[in-house]
Amino acid sequence: MKVSIVAGLLVTSALTSAPALAQNARSGPDAAAGAATAASGQADPAGGDAEIVVTGIRAGLDRARDIKRNSTQIVDSIVAEDIGKLPDRNIAESLGRVSGVQVDRGIGEGTGISIRGLRQNIILFNGREIIDAAGRGGAGLDNLNTSTYGLLALVPSELIGRLDVTKLPGADQIAGALGGIVDVRTRMPLDGPNQIALKAGGIYDELPKKGGFETFGLISRKFADDTFGVLLSASFNRRNLEQQGLDTFSGYSAFNDSAGIRRFGNADARPEDIQERRDNLGLDGALQWKPRPGLEFTLDSFYSKLTSDRSRHWLSFNPSSGLSNAVYSDNDVLLSGTATGPVLSNSETLDTKADVWSTALHGKFDVTDRLHGSAEIAYDRSSSSSHQIYFRLQPTASVSPSVNFDFTQGSFGSYQIKGIDLSDPSQLRFTILFDNWGRSTSKETAARNDWTYDLDAGFLKSIDVGGRYARLTTATDPDRADIRPTNGIPATQIANYVTLFSNNDFAKGDFAGIPRSYLAASDTIGSCHDFTDLPVVSQNSQCLDPKNNLNALSTTFQIKERFYEGYGKINFGTDIGSTDLTGNIGLRYLKRELASIGNLIAPSGAASPTTFRRTDNEWLPSGIVKWNLTDQLVARAGAARVITFPNSGDLNNGISLSNNALFVDGVQTVLGTGSGGAPNLDPYKANQIDFSAEYYFGKQAMLSIGLFYKDVSTFIVQQQSQETYEGVKYLINRKVNGEGATVKGVEGVLQLPFYFLPEPFDGFGVLATYSYISSKTPIRDVTNRALPFPGLSKNNINIVGYYEKGPFSVRVAYNWRDNYLISLSTTGNGIYNDNYTDLSATLRYDLTKNLSVGFEANNILNEKQRTYDGFREALRTNLFFGRIYKASISAKF
Repeated sequence: MKVSIVAGLLVTSALTSAPALAQNARSGPDAAAGAATAASGQADPAGGDAEIVVTGIRAGLDRARDIKRNSTQIVDSIVAEDIGKLPDRNIAESLGRVSGVQVDRGIGEGTGISIRGLRQNIILFNGREIIDAAGRGGAGLDNLNTSTYGLLALVPSELIGRLDVTKLPGADQIAGALGGIVDVRTRMPLDGPNQIALKAGGIYDELPKKGGFETFGLISRKFADDTFGVLLSASFNRRNLEQQGLDTFSGYSAFNDSAGIRRFGNADARPEDIQERRDNLGLDGALQWKPRPGLEFTLDSFYSKLTSDRSRHWLSFNPSSGLSNAVYSDNDVLLSGTATGPVLSNSETLDTKADVWSTALHGKFDVTDRLHGSAEIAYDRSSSSSHQIYFRLQPTASVSPSVNFDFTQGSFGSYQIKGIDLSDPSQLRFTILFDNWGRSTSKETAARNDWTYDLDAGFLKSIDVGGRYARLTTATDPDRADIRPTNGIPATQIANYVTLFSNNDFAKGDFAGIPRSYLAASDTIGSCHDFTDLPVVSQNSQCLDPKNNLNALSTTFQIKERFYEGYGKINFGTDIGSTDLTGNIGLRYLKRELASIGNLIAPSGAASPTTFRRTDNEWLPSGIVKWNLTDQLVARAGAARVITFPNSGDLNNGISLSNNALFVDGVQTVLGTGSGGAPNLDPYKANQIDFSAEYYFGKQAMLSIGLFYKDVSTFIVQQQSQETYEGVKYLINRKVNGEGATVKGVEGVLQLPFYFLPEPFDGFGVLATYSYISSKTPIRDVTNRALPFPGLSKNNINIVGYYEKGPFSVRVAYNWRDNYLISLSTTGNGIYNDNYTDLSATLRYDLTKNLSVGFEANNILNEKQRTYDGFREALRTNLFFGRIYKASISAKF
C-alpha cells in the first residue's frame, strides 16, 4: 500500500501542468507573496499566466505549506481558511493537527498541548509572550487537575488568523521553550481589504440536552491612502457542558490481603456527574500606521474572559475497605469483591473567573537601505479566581453499608449499594465543609529591540542583533476554610442546608446499582458564614479568618523573575550549481534573577516569611542549514540548545511541617514530615538536533519527513529528603533535579489535494500527519520500569479529509493518540491516560458570495476518557461528555 501511495504522488507531480509547476517552483522572498496573492484571488504581476486562484480549505492549507517552505527554521502552521474560521473548536485542538503536537483534554475539549512529548513550551501572541495566571507551566485554577481553564482555553479561535509552531528556534527567538514555540497570530488591518465579518450560531451539547450560542463580529478599515488601518473584533459564546462517569481522587493504594500478600486496589471510587455553564468573551483590536515606506507602527490589544459555574455531585466508597470475596488479576490488582465502610454523598460548586489581557506597541523602521530595526514594549496580565464550596454527608455510626463491585463489568464497572438509604436524612450526618477561594495572578512587562544589517559580502547575507528585558511576577493568595465538626452533625438537624439531588439520566445503561437520587448540599450555601444557626461552622476560626491558617499560608507565595536576553545571528546563503543553500548561526545570552517569597509553617502553625534569591546565566547557541536541492525538494539540518525554567508553582519558597516527630529521652526516634517548594531548582536544558526532507510537488501538495533528538540535561522529579528545622529532623517532600532524559522521534506530513482526478472528484483532498516519539527518563515505577515523559504519546495520527467544490465544502478530521503517562500514583505505579480518538466534521455552503451557512459535529464517536493505574485492568477513571453540534450563519462584506 505504501508503494502505491508513493507511486501515486509521483504520478500526481508528473500530471501537474507546466504553469502550475512554475508557480510552485518559486523560492525565496517572492514565494510567500505569490502564494498570498494567489490565495486571495488577485492577479500575480510576476506570474502572468501562472495565476492560481485558491480559496476556502485549500487556501488555508496552501498558505500553511508556503510558510513551512519559506521559513529557514523548522516551522509548521495552521491557517484559518477565512475570517472566524479556524478549523477546530479551539486553538489546542487545531494545534493537534501539527505533527508532533499532542493534545491534553478536560471536560469535553482539548485545552493543553505537548510538543514532541514536552509540556514546557512558550505561547506567544503576535510574537510576544503571554502567560497563564498560575505562571510558567500553569494550567489555570481547576480542582480536577485539568487544563480546562488554562491559557489556550482563553483565546477564542474566531480571532485567529494563523498558528505557527517553531520546533527548532533561532537565536533571535524568545528563550524558554523545551519542546517548541507556539505563536498565535491575528489579522492586521493593512494586510487585507476593508471588511466586515459577522457570525452567529447555536450550540447543542448532547449529554446535558441543553443549547448555547456563539457570536462573532469583525470590522477592518483602511484610511489615508491605505497608510492607516483599524481592526476591531469581538466574540462571545455560551455553552452548557456535562461530564459523567467513574472518577477518583485518592486513586489506588497498596494493602496486604488476609494472606499477607501485597495487593493494589482502588481506594476511592466515585460515580460522578458534573454540570457546567461556561461563557467566553474575546476582544481584539489593532491600529496600524505606515506614514512612509520603511516606517510602521502597530498597537494591538487582546482581552479574553472565561466565566464558569460548575456543580459536581458524586457518591464515593473505598473498595478495599472491609474487603471480602476479593478477586485479583495476575498483576495483584483488585478486580471485584464486597466492601464494607462508609458510602459518602459529596457535592461541590466551583465558580471560576479567568482572564488574560495582552497589549503591545510595535515599531519597524529602516534607518538606511541596509540597516533595519524594530522595537516593542508589551504588557501581559492573566488572573484567575475560583470559589469552591464542598459539602460531605456520610452514614451515621449505626448504619453499616456494603458495596458489591466488579470493575471488569462494562465500561465503568458494576456496583450494588446495600444497607443504606442515601435519601433518608436520619441515616446521614454532615462531616466536612470546604469554603476555599483560589486566586492567582501573573504579570509580565517586556521590551525588546532588534536590528538587521544587510551585508554585501557574498556568502554572508545579513547580521541580526537584539536584546530583550522582561519582568514576570506570579502570585497566589488563597483563602482556606476546612471545617470538620467533631462526630458530625445529623442531617435531620440541617434541613436548611440539604436537598434531594436527582439525575435520572445519569449514565443510562451503566451504574445500575447506583441511586439516581440522594441527599446533597443545597444550592443556597454560598459560604461558611451562611450556617448562622450552627456556630460550630460559622464561628470556626478558619471561617472567621481564612487567610491566617496553615492551609492558606503554606500555599501563599510570590515568584519574581527578571530576564535579560541578548543575541547575535549571522544569516548566510549561496548558490551551489543549480541549488541554493541558506541558513543561520547564532548565540543567545540569557540572565535570570529570581526572588521567591513564601512562608515557613512551623509545627505550631506559626508562619515565618522567607525569601530565596538565585541568578542564572545561560548561553544558547543555535544553527540551521536549509538546502533547496531542486525546485521541489528541500532539506534542513539544525541544532540548538534550549532551556526552560521550572514551573512557577514549584518555585514556592514555603514549607509546611507536620507535628508528628517523636522523641524518647531527648533523642528523636521518629522523623517528622513536611512538604514544600523548591526555588533552587536548576532549569531544564536540552541539546537538540533536527533533520528534515520536504517534497513540494504539484498544486499545493507536500510530503515531509523529519527526525529529531533531544538530550535533556536534568529532569525534575518528586523526592523525600531529610532536613532539620529548629533542631528537629523532618522528611520533606519536594521537587528535585534528577538525572537527564532523552526524547527522539520521527514526524511525517502528507498534504495532497486530488486536483489530478476528473471533475467532480478533483474537489477531494487529504492532510495526514503522524509522529512517533520515545523518551528515556529517570522516573521509575514500583517495579523498576522506566517511565516516559508525562504527557508523551508514542504514536499520534491525524487525518483530515475534505471535499471542496463550488459553494460546497465538507471536512472530516480524525485524531488518535496513544496512551500516555500522567504522573506517579501513591502505589508507585504510573497513572496512564488510555488511547483516545476524536472524530469531528464541518460542512459549509455559500448561499451567496457574502453569505454562508455551516454545520459542525464534534466528538462524533462519543469517546470516553479512561485512565488506569500501572496496568490496564486497574481502572481508575472513565469519563464521557457526549457529542456537540453547532449550526451557524456567516456574512462578510
